[in-house]
Amino acid sequence: MKLEVKNKQVSVEIPNQCPHCHFAMAPEHESTKNFSSDYSNTDYVISWRCTNDPCQKLIVAHYYWNGSYNLNVSKYLDGFSKGPDWPEPILKLKSKITKEGKEKEIDSRFIQIYLESLKAEDMGLHEIAGMGYRKAIEFLVKDWAISNNQDDSDTIKQAWLSKVIKDYYTGDLKDILERATWLGNDQTHYKKLFEEYNTSDLKQLIELIMAELDRDYKKTKYITEIEKRK
Repeated sequence: MKLEVKNKQVSVEIPNQCPHCHFAMAPEHESTKNFSSDYSNTDYVISWRCTNDPCQKLIVAHYYWNGSYNLNVSKYLDGFSKGPDWPEPILKLKSKITKEGKEKEIDSRFIQIYLESLKAEDMGLHEIAGMGYRKAIEFLVKDWAISNNQDDSDTIKQAWLSKVIKDYYTGDLKDILERATWLGNDQTHYKKLFEEYNTSDLKQLIELIMAELDRDYKKTKYITEIEKRK
């Protein structure tokens, strides 16, 4: 979507996940309003409609323009942060659950748990938020491992997080995951081992993990798809 701001065509960031139902979707545009009081045309409120049929709720987002060719969401107008920009493979990530004796795939709960933790943090519930981020890490690590090792699904689900990291991850990514787990575990224990780190550091590690997973996904994708031609 494009918007003309001061005679410049600006690309508008479209929410890729509903803040109400946490469903990954492409919303329908409802309206755009400029609310800049000083005629600077820097503040916009854009409303969208969730296209997930059970939801269909209105998504109202505040945008701030800094003069670039992009207009990005600064926050949703429920007062809570919008969360990070989710890489494509994270949005597509699935969980496997067993229901009525049959295994089925659903969207990974990683994003939902992360956003709930972020909302708790915005409300000043830092102790709860930290434990939530730790849970989000476990879902991300296990769902990613399962997606790449389908035959080991049951083993991965039942294993300790530390063992999944040891058995299914390598290199720098493994090292980062271990440290994210250490800081995450600190959020659930009576005595912290890493007093100098807090939930902000834990969130930075999660974003670094997502960036590494996205990098590996894209690397594998292009190596697989693009073959040498004569």
